[in-house]
Amino acid sequence: MATGWNRDCVSRGITEGWKISQEAFVKSFDPSVLPNVTHILFEMNWNNRRRSWQRWVCSDGSEHAEVHFLEYVLRKLRYNSSVHCSITCYMSWSPCGECCQYIMDFLQRMPYVNLDIYVARLYWHKEENNRNGLWNLNMEVPIWIMDLQAYNYCWSMFVWDEDKDEEDYYPRHFAPWIMLYSLELQSILQNFPSCLEISIKADKPPIFSLCVEDEEQKRALTAETN
Repeated sequence: MATGWNRDCVSRGITEGWKISQEAFVKSFDPSVLPNVTHILFEMNWNNRRRSWQRWVCSDGSEHAEVHFLEYVLRKLRYNSSVHCSITCYMSWSPCGECCQYIMDFLQRMPYVNLDIYVARLYWHKEENNRNGLWNLNMEVPIWIMDLQAYNYCWSMFVWDEDKDEEDYYPRHFAPWIMLYSLELQSILQNFPSCLEISIKADKPPIFSLCVEDEEQKRALTAETN
């Protein structure tokens, strides 16, 4: 994992652009599958301008997309820590533990930046380092699982037209996975054990299941869904 603020560290395995293709968006943000690449769609608005700046970055795994995303933001803000900027990003995977720390270091360096994070799925959600990273990051940055409204917003704002029709993409079938990842994120943020099981077998779709044995955790998660 890259550390520090060396801009050379993001030169490998990264692509970026303005609008993402329909195929790339559908493949990368479908929460029922587990792709090997990470896409981050983000919009920036600084100094209360009427128009937001939108962009996307993608990592093939050799470098983490979060690093390039933050370096891009720094360049856009010209490394000026006094610029007021609001950023919303939609990530196909949640940041790992080290990237969570990297984001927190960035926010400490840029105190006038407000960041909101939506994620389609949780990255290696059972690993303690990743769980602790998300818990700590959430103390400074709101983190949500993308809901249907977020998917539709991204489809309308970040995806190439390509003669697309709103009826061509309505992710209603994402609802079960949105619920499962939301419950797992709440378990992380409330310091409960993992409740999401994902079984992966070669050449077969992953199988998701919910497993909650702790009664206090059951009550807390039930309250979240009501």
